Amino acid sequence: MCSRSLVALLAVGTLVGGAAAFLATPLNVSDPDVANILCTHQASDKYRDHEWITQEGIRRNIREFFLAFPPPSNPSLHLPEDATLSQLFHLYYGSTASPTRFIKAVNSIAMSNINTDSSYKLRYDPELHSDAERLNNTHQELSERFPQILSSILIQESYAGARSLLGTSLHSIQDFYSHSTWIEQGNKAILSGLGLPGYDLGTVAGPSEDVCTPCPSPQGTCTGNVKVGAGLTSGYYTYYTEMGKDDLIPKPTTGGKCSHGGSQDESSLKPAVGGINKDTPYSCFSPHHYLHDQAAELAVLATKHYLNQVLNAVGFDKYRRLFDLYLGSALSISVDTTGSMGDDISAVISQVEEIVANSSPEKYILSQFNDPDCGPVFETTDGEEFLMAVRNLTAFGGGDYPELFWCGLQLALSVTPDYGDVFCFTDAVGKDGEKMPGIISQAQRQNIKVTIILSDIIEDKKRSAKKQNVSKGDARKKRHRAERDLITTIDDYRRLTDATGGLLISASKFDVSDIVGIMGSGVETSTVMVMHQEGSGMTSATFPVDDTLTDFELRLSGELTAAMLTDSGKTSYNLMDSTALEAAGVDLITFTKHFKALRWTAPLTGEWRLDASTLNNLTVTVLATSSLDFLASFSLLDATPPHPHHRPTEGQPLMNMAYYLEVTLVGHLESEVSMVSGVQFIDKEGNVLREIDYVPPVKDQVYLWTSPLPDQPFYVRILGYLVSGNQWARQMPVEVWPVETLVELFSTTDDLSAPPGGSATAEFLVVNYGLESYFDITATDDLNFLVTINPDRVFLATNQTTIVQASFQVPTTATHGQVSTVLVTARSEVQKLSYNTALTRFFVLPAVSDTDSPTCVLSHMPSCSGFNNNGLCSTKTWDVMATLQDRGSGLYLVTAVPDSQNMTVPSFTPGTTSEVHMQYLSDCCTTQVQIRGVDGHGNVGNCDKIDMGTLGGLIYYFETEMAGSTWLAMRWNITNSSIPVSHYDLLFDGQFLHQIPCHENSCTDHIGYLEPCTTHTLTVNPVFYHSGGTIEGKGRSTTGTTLEEVPRTPINGNEIDATETTITIAWESANPDCSFKYKVCTHEVNTDPSTAVCQETFDSFITITGLVECRAYNSEVRALSPSYNASSPLTFYSVTICVDIP
Repeated sequence: MCSRSLVALLAVGTLVGGAAAFLATPLNVSDPDVANILCTHQASDKYRDHEWITQEGIRRNIREFFLAFPPPSNPSLHLPEDATLSQLFHLYYGSTASPTRFIKAVNSIAMSNINTDSSYKLRYDPELHSDAERLNNTHQELSERFPQILSSILIQESYAGARSLLGTSLHSIQDFYSHSTWIEQGNKAILSGLGLPGYDLGTVAGPSEDVCTPCPSPQGTCTGNVKVGAGLTSGYYTYYTEMGKDDLIPKPTTGGKCSHGGSQDESSLKPAVGGINKDTPYSCFSPHHYLHDQAAELAVLATKHYLNQVLNAVGFDKYRRLFDLYLGSALSISVDTTGSMGDDISAVISQVEEIVANSSPEKYILSQFNDPDCGPVFETTDGEEFLMAVRNLTAFGGGDYPELFWCGLQLALSVTPDYGDVFCFTDAVGKDGEKMPGIISQAQRQNIKVTIILSDIIEDKKRSAKKQNVSKGDARKKRHRAERDLITTIDDYRRLTDATGGLLISASKFDVSDIVGIMGSGVETSTVMVMHQEGSGMTSATFPVDDTLTDFELRLSGELTAAMLTDSGKTSYNLMDSTALEAAGVDLITFTKHFKALRWTAPLTGEWRLDASTLNNLTVTVLATSSLDFLASFSLLDATPPHPHHRPTEGQPLMNMAYYLEVTLVGHLESEVSMVSGVQFIDKEGNVLREIDYVPPVKDQVYLWTSPLPDQPFYVRILGYLVSGNQWARQMPVEVWPVETLVELFSTTDDLSAPPGGSATAEFLVVNYGLESYFDITATDDLNFLVTINPDRVFLATNQTTIVQASFQVPTTATHGQVSTVLVTARSEVQKLSYNTALTRFFVLPAVSDTDSPTCVLSHMPSCSGFNNNGLCSTKTWDVMATLQDRGSGLYLVTAVPDSQNMTVPSFTPGTTSEVHMQYLSDCCTTQVQIRGVDGHGNVGNCDKIDMGTLGGLIYYFETEMAGSTWLAMRWNITNSSIPVSHYDLLFDGQFLHQIPCHENSCTDHIGYLEPCTTHTLTVNPVFYHSGGTIEGKGRSTTGTTLEEVPRTPINGNEIDATETTITIAWESANPDCSFKYKVCTHEVNTDPSTAVCQETFDSFITITGLVECRAYNSEVRALSPSYNASSPLTFYSVTICVDIP
């Protein structure tokens, strides 16, 4: 294992150096490999890394975004300043909504940021890291990338590509504050124009200017070594590296230049000795370690500011999609349109009509494949447009058995949002199997579950060219091409569905109406996976139902002969009896011989057990709606120069290699997770292959050391307990395949871009850790820009490395802003399952440069003189016309900040060079407006800003600052008012409570005699003196929650019913507000109370099941508070009915 690990590190370049930065990821400072570099014994401070800075900047930005665009149902949305990303999502979209897709989008930006420190071609580039006095170059590169980010969003809506570019830019911006002398010059705020077109950095030090003086020692703390009055500069960083030797810039010998500094910087030994970096709080690594916190905070603020510029340019809706901020998913289908699919297509059309009528997907996607053609792919947000496209599907052609299945799926994946579902309809196997490994890898990385509905595929199909209306000549061409086709099988389809957590449903002319339920349920909300496993013959499985599950769906794929599901209260459900299931309140989503999907709402918490027997293989999946989920990815510790970090693994990990597993808990605070008991690697049958320790406490994000990975496929499962004591479990739907092949990108973004009509070449690294073999190299991209991969077959001995080149040609008809997903796969001919795939993106650049922003001219500058105070402002309106035009790449977007319901923008063709006239109408309560236009190259043009000053008498801060069990204390601030304040009206839960006399700019109030454990809406409205009377101004709302007290013992206990095996009891709450649920424990009289069976309920009654006839039982009911403080018990004595006693 040690030998393998060293070879792997050599292969991925971790034994060479690069330009340093804030550390890319959090590290375990007790790890000897880390501690020796960071000298962590010198300080106990927590350091801020790129991953944290990126996530924190996004968190602050998204909070402001939600407050600026509150949901229509909650215009007075209140978001705590310290709310986590998942808490923000839940407060905006609801407590049961899953934020997993949103967190994944945030993490993907962070991973792109980290990649700037990890990638072979990026880590050495001083311009990407604000090093070596290349600050102007850094700014220019950022300024050129900014419009590329915007055009990826505005033109192609390639949000994954935009996130990739965004992460790279954020890395450079964050490094600026750690590596430059911006802070040492006394600046307390960010450089707002950094990385934005049309701005400059100000006075930057010249090549001969002395900017640093020597430190007392080459290493350790250094103060005052930046010359006062010197131009802005950054430090040089040099070290030994063979791979990056052409990129590193040596430090000038003038004696007055700064070094980056630290124990790994050779230049710090040369005059002026020492350094200036603020990457960590540790003196041996960062000479200016005492400025680390300040640099990190400015980096966070700069991240938030840069994101705001993106938001202002692309508008609310596209910015929301950039972060996958929505509840539902996409209705994404890929359909075989060959002649034999006629009946199936008709069924698909009718059922899609039902789904569109009864659900609201975020997006609709239709991909079609035939032979010899594949595509097009159609996407829309309009249900009627989608229905029209589906209704236009026709079955034709074909002629031979296999079809272009993998091409159709590739097109669907290219536009399906992450954490979605793709449903494929076909009656044939795939003939383009060379695409299969890369397509499966793409689906896994996007966390998309692929379900395949097979129709008649198990029959012997002997189609003639004549029967399919194919000419003899065409049939001969097909036969000739077929000799080169790589045919995939049903087993390959099963491998796809296993790998992605989807389903393989096969039957003779399967009725599509039988699966419409699962298609519809997947587009309304994002679900979590509780369990997924396979078996044959007799199958038994258990799974926990925890408090956060509002419902769960059980899916059974296979021909069952018997099946019984038993809940934690010992109630059993015969899964073969549809009538009994419906009578028990179970929702029958789908109920057929080969496939069943059943939903339980408000299920009983505790352990559930499935016992089933089947004639063949059985796949069991449990999906649920929950606020709690997790993400997991693998990384290797890179402890080498220039900085230690966890290097994310691209593609599949290597077998028998020990990794760090990065685990992100989603929603653990809202879900009241008390502990994580462990992480497991399990096989398809649910057998545990590895146990990974999770060291408390519970955190949003941790890196866990794994033992060497298994040499077989596995799933990642996480287990734990909630505050209630109930167990929870989640499973990643993606199957991990440890392999012995490595494939990674060996080029930069510049190598993967070209204008229409242009060409480009990118390199990929291939390493073989398995048996010596020839390797087949295949490559594909969804826009067909790739023309060759060279070599396409290569011999590699064990531990041997090679470089392959992918050549791209962009057609002249391509549009700048297009992004194509590129997949490069290396597959061993000896070990067929030893293959890996690199995924990257190719960007289409503008054919001609356009740096001119759109023009924007206002008809006039409005005035609210005499009405620019709260209370008066709503009585006067103003409007303005704006004329926008772009004569270069054309106008793509017209927007305004703040948005207005009365803003009128006429419809125009994106890319128009004609004038666009828009109107903005508002009342005088809106005093500052920025109208802007964005062209096809991402250039932003602003009208003169409308600025009528700060609105007087406006409450701009209102919070509950303190709370007790029976009281709340509030504070609010108000801007200077041109008319005097009379008083404030306080509304309590929408009802007037009292007046508050206050004439200061900061006011307080106190409300008492409240009930504990209650949340209230508080609104304060200012009332002003005016014209001999008073007028009311616009107020502000917040919420406050009183503290809890220990719940009181439930009262009025009553036994409602008893049978031979059940007892039903009821009670009332003594203080309902602090008793949000109840814990009921039952044990037989004269037995040990510790053997009691406990369950929890939100109701004030319960039926206790699974009891024995003619026995006496004690039941204890305790009220539980929101934080699980328990009351004293209310005790019941009950006896089950004795049948044989008269």
